[in-house]
Amino acid sequence: MSSRSAFFALSVCAGLIPGVALAGPNEETGPAPKNATAGSLAPNHGHALCSAAINSDGSIATALAGSYIDHTKTFRLTTGQYQVGFNGPCGNVQAVNGWFHIVQVDRLTPGFPAPAVCTTADRAGVPSAVFVRCFCASPSPPFVGACDTSFELSVSR
Repeated sequence: MSSRSAFFALSVCAGLIPGVALAGPNEETGPAPKNATAGSLAPNHGHALCSAAINSDGSIATALAGSYIDHTKTFRLTTGQYQVGFNGPCGNVQAVNGWFHIVQVDRLTPGFPAPAVCTTADRAGVPSAVFVRCFCASPSPPFVGACDTSFELSVSR
């Protein structure tokens, strides 16, 4: 395998690590978070409650059924970084409270999206929002980098 291919593969893998989503402007100062004690977090019952389809510019593409999207808390932060806010039954979507975040890159039109991956994290300081960070592959250096892409986000409890 060439060094270029190896670098690309490692970069894509790094984008899939959940902790990577905590870097940048969403990062809080202080020590790294510790693992939770088994049974200490709120239970998750696996019911998808709120969802959103977000355009690459951070605008809301469509309010999916039962979405409860908070229009004032949903926007693009910077290249490849978004905040998606919810209200109603999804007023506090932090993982520690038993919420599960699911993000899928999607063109929101027919056809396949560009090679991209997005990760999610609790949004620092905004318990009703999810931080989404997206990375795209490119054929030339740096091979993987932050990029704007449309996506679907669902939160379940």
